[in-house]
Amino acid sequence: MDFSFVLPIIVTVVGLYLLIRLRFFFIAHPIRTAREFLSALGDRDARRAFFLALAGTLGVGNIFGVSAGLMIGGAGSLFWLFVSSLFAMIIKYSETLLVFDVGAEQGGTATVLTRVFSRSGRLLAPIYSALTVLLAFFMGASMQSAALTDVTEKSLGISPILTALILIILLLPCLLGGAKKIESITEIVIPLTTIIYISLCFATIFVNFHRLDDVIVDVISSAFNFKSAIGGGVMFLAVREGFARGILSNEAGVGTSAMAHSRSQGRSPHVAGLFAMCEVVFDSSLLCILTGFAVLVSVPDISAFNTPMSLVNAAFCSALGAPVSYLLTLLILAFAYSTIICWYYYGMECSRLYFGKISWIYPPLFVAAVLTSGLLPPSFLLFFTDLLLLLMSLMTLSAILKKTPRIAELCLSKKKNPE
Repeated sequence: MDFSFVLPIIVTVVGLYLLIRLRFFFIAHPIRTAREFLSALGDRDARRAFFLALAGTLGVGNIFGVSAGLMIGGAGSLFWLFVSSLFAMIIKYSETLLVFDVGAEQGGTATVLTRVFSRSGRLLAPIYSALTVLLAFFMGASMQSAALTDVTEKSLGISPILTALILIILLLPCLLGGAKKIESITEIVIPLTTIIYISLCFATIFVNFHRLDDVIVDVISSAFNFKSAIGGGVMFLAVREGFARGILSNEAGVGTSAMAHSRSQGRSPHVAGLFAMCEVVFDSSLLCILTGFAVLVSVPDISAFNTPMSLVNAAFCSALGAPVSYLLTLLILAFAYSTIICWYYYGMECSRLYFGKISWIYPPLFVAAVLTSGLLPPSFLLFFTDLLLLLMSLMTLSAILKKTPRIAELCLSKKKNPE
């Protein structure tokens, strides 16, 4: 069974409901919202937690996931990816606000479940934690490692096993240093790689600036190709791919990134929610959209390419020259590594909190997942990841819906009485 279309539908419905209940606050008051975020960004603990959360979402999905979406759903998928990010923002805001409101300093959403659902919470929390551990193995370790080994093999001729061994060596400081070491790494890696990658995207778009108008028209017209939608064609694929790639990238509704944000306590729930919301801004509304436009302005015919890697590589190299392929590979390595260590933290946090006596087995299993990533069929990885994301989102979104009145109270009271 294909679960990839179920979660986008649920996120859309819940996201629209939350937008209405919270009166579209970040859309109606963008300057105030940005000012609140920027003023809070001065706190180093909050900033480190923010970069740790970003590390969990800024993976290879931002680059190759978007390219795959363009290959399947066409240019219109980029428009619907942006629309999905609006729903993702309000959901991320709500799930993180809830973690801070209930005082869940450890465990994130798992702890929220115990406090929101008085009877079933004690059962749901360990189930959610177990699913987080499994997702750390499959999406955090195996999927990122498999994508990276494929890139390095095709671009640099490095064998997959050698790439996996290099990843494990780089992972060792995190195994020994724990959360603080992971935070210190992501605080450096994420801003640096993001700035470099954004610069590459802007440079690519600038070189092909004469095609930007045509691309914008193509994106909008393809997104609303109602004639093709009658037969389940262009528009259906564009909507499906846009929402699916966006949700897979920012993981809205899953609730895991709240664990990263909760490492910085002492903030109001509203401000903590703003940090989570801005995580989606950087992840989906900025990096994913820039990637899509960089590809579309550089490659007139994306149907000529068979893999996302070849499409992205051709887009950057045609505008900036062949040597940029090596820089792109290094950036993908940095993004994948950051995602892997962030998900290692998520799984370790849950295993220690709910499976303390056997948590010692988690690190070697995580390393094994990185090392053997190429042995699992991609179709199995995608199927199992979609299933885990769906199950975790059902629990997280149920808690959000139950506490929506409280979320709206905190949000709207802050809106009326800004500090």
